Amino acid sequence: MQHKRVSSDSPTLICKRNVSLKRYVSFANEGNAQINNLLEMKVFYTQDELKSFLQLRAKDKSVGFVPTMGALHEGHLSLIRSSKADTDLTVCSIFVNPTQFNESNDFENYPVTIDADIELLEGVNCDILYLPENAEDVYKNEVSFSIETGVLSEVMEGKNRPGHFDGVMRVVKLLLEIVAPDKAYFGLKDFQQYTIIRNMTKQLDMKVEIVGCPIVREESGLAMSSRNALLSEEDKKKALIIYQTLKYLQDKVQIGDVTQWVEKGLEQLQKNTTPEYLTIAESDTLLPVSQLEKEKKYRAFAVARIGGVRLIDNIEIFV
Repeated sequence: MQHKRVSSDSPTLICKRNVSLKRYVSFANEGNAQINNLLEMKVFYTQDELKSFLQLRAKDKSVGFVPTMGALHEGHLSLIRSSKADTDLTVCSIFVNPTQFNESNDFENYPVTIDADIELLEGVNCDILYLPENAEDVYKNEVSFSIETGVLSEVMEGKNRPGHFDGVMRVVKLLLEIVAPDKAYFGLKDFQQYTIIRNMTKQLDMKVEIVGCPIVREESGLAMSSRNALLSEEDKKKALIIYQTLKYLQDKVQIGDVTQWVEKGLEQLQKNTTPEYLTIAESDTLLPVSQLEKEKKYRAFAVARIGGVRLIDNIEIFV
């Protein structure tokens, strides 16, 4: 097994902190008091204030947590609703984490829609929003840690985005320590991320249940994503080929060799997109496979770029 040391001394964080601070300070310092006076949802801009509030108000109450990077859509709201149904208090965080982006332009172009996000969270009765003013507030108490990730962080996104999951694990661990929830909710569109976070919390004996929630799709079938906002209407139509290809694999593959179906699916993807990968893997181990066996669970995973926007999706394969 690969033994992964996730360090708090990454130069990536140091060089991007100032960028993150500049992006947040412009809106986080405008009318904080007025916002909190107007909203029933409590908004906290520092982890110390949030912790103090939760220590006082969350006694004998269950807490659910939905970490996000903002630019919220119905997929995020479905996570909030799940938390509201399961727990007494629901906390959402909005933080575009600089350490999980391995392409600086991807970080710079990630959509920021704070006013709209707050309105959406109010609409689903979210109880608390953690909206850190800068990366320093999130990372200030970070301690390096080591876990075994094995193949989980080596395939698919781990292979194509070096360092991505190191950044994801760092920030999710910190946010879980700040909020200390009973349950944390993640969308299964990022299935590999969900699997790695579940593995991390288990190895570190973190007292939180990681809940995976179904992918929410637009009527067309396109998986909801914050990055969809960066697509033109024409590109959105082209992007439908991703889901259509995954559905094709779901319908076609069966016990035995799946190579020909994946190859045909890749040809289909290439019509409207620039595909990075299309693969079928075991759901539990994320090991790519060419043969399907009975009594095992599988998923098909696809990543493709359209108009410079990177989109990700997956679907369960039934055998």
